[in-house]
Amino acid sequence: MGAFEEMAESRLGILILAAGEACRFGACKQLAHFLKKPLLQHVVDAALPLPHKRLIIVTGRYDAEIKRAADTGLFIGAELVYNPDWQAGMSSAIRLGCELLATDCDQLLVLLSDQILVSTEELFTLINSTDSTGMACSGFRNTVGPPAVFGRSYYPDLLSLDAENGAKQLLTNNNHQVCVIPMQSAGWDIDSPDDLEKLEDVGSYIFGN
Repeated sequence: MGAFEEMAESRLGILILAAGEACRFGACKQLAHFLKKPLLQHVVDAALPLPHKRLIIVTGRYDAEIKRAADTGLFIGAELVYNPDWQAGMSSAIRLGCELLATDCDQLLVLLSDQILVSTEELFTLINSTDSTGMACSGFRNTVGPPAVFGRSYYPDLLSLDAENGAKQLLTNNNHQVCVIPMQSAGWDIDSPDDLEKLEDVGSYIFGN
């Protein structure tokens, strides 16, 4: 495992959020293809090499489509979990993931299914920057957000999230010590077909092919 061996004892839980309706995209964004594989697969591939206890994908609006894709051999190594409350937003997916991972894991890494340029090395730097008592997140475009990692100490806060008080409020609370890791790749999210087309236009430069 090379550079990741030092975290072999980590009880890390990985939560990939893939429950949204993708209104601006107009279809199942998670399964839209970039470089011959679904956006969601790019995120899974970046996360899998990290030493982890469990890796969960929380589905919602497109649960059936994602499960059918998994039946074809995609997302191997990840558990698919349906969030029946997906319409309540991202906070409900994080709550569900935390409920499922809290017993087995001391850290929870939260990823979005469309941040496909974030690398395994960047995620390793993020989770290695804090421990079970702290928080760390990505810094990009003059803001902070996921990928983000929360130590066990913050599980009660995650379990009490609601639509009005999302996880970002934890990251921007001045009473919390949050390690911010510069990660410009996290700013490349895909909200619309135009976003994906723009990314394809620069893909050869970014990926060197």
